[in-house]
Amino acid sequence: MKDWNNLTADQNLLMNKHYTPGRNGRKIDKVIIHHNAGNLTIRGCWDVWQTRQASAHYQVDVNGRIGQLVWDRDTAWHAGNWEANCTSIGIEHANNHVGNPWTISDATLENGAHLVAALCRYYKLGRPAWGKNVFGHKHFAATGCPGEIAGTQNTRYMARAQYWYDHMTSSKAPTPEAKSVSKPVTTSGKSVDELAREVIRGDWGNGNDRYQRLTAAGYDYDTVQARVNQLLGQKPKPAGKSIDTLAREVIRGDWGNGQERYNRLTAAGYNYNTVQARVNQILS
Repeated sequence: MKDWNNLTADQNLLMNKHYTPGRNGRKIDKVIIHHNAGNLTIRGCWDVWQTRQASAHYQVDVNGRIGQLVWDRDTAWHAGNWEANCTSIGIEHANNHVGNPWTISDATLENGAHLVAALCRYYKLGRPAWGKNVFGHKHFAATGCPGEIAGTQNTRYMARAQYWYDHMTSSKAPTPEAKSVSKPVTTSGKSVDELAREVIRGDWGNGNDRYQRLTAAGYDYDTVQARVNQLLGQKPKPAGKSIDTLAREVIRGDWGNGQERYNRLTAAGYNYNTVQARVNQILS
């Protein structure tokens, strides 16, 4: 996203058909979440919708890049429900796994959630809340869409949306590590080293399951995962680079974009979320 505050997408590739100009006098009051049921690029969505009577306002690709295909002021054909179409913004998400489970990449999740937060702020919808101002497509039609965004990845997706909304609406931005939901107090007394070894042994699951279980138990996922990476031989963080220095390198393009940026920062021993949060602060 070039400008989160003003909803300027990375790319505008606007539909020339299969949408309705204007909103029939209705007001935007919700965001509806979709998945591609495939791994489409922004251009890929545009191409599909040339022959299919469907569209959405935004596409978040597997690298986290965001395209706008229908202007917010117009009605996209995405919900399978005319009333919902007239009162919503539709966001499509590329899948990084095609077939059950229909998951999305970390980069898609992070930027999709950030876009939800930006839309809720811009249109004064309030703090993102699933089933209140943010809905899955399946709420309005008989469909499995949006896959795991309404399933195993929902808790994390909405936590990030709430984090970004709090960040964007606060006069004093929270520190990059701050979460938008209260972190439970740790009660078990386990050290980070002990937890990391349990993770490596497989006791805490993988991916989003690991994130949810560690967070629910009151632990800081990023801290534990960082120790896991150290124990598994991940390269230590190069000396001398501050978060500000890294953020400016990211802005300059030195670390790539989307999933590539995430992979390279993580492989170099840095906390992607901390660096990206500083990047967003500088650009806001």
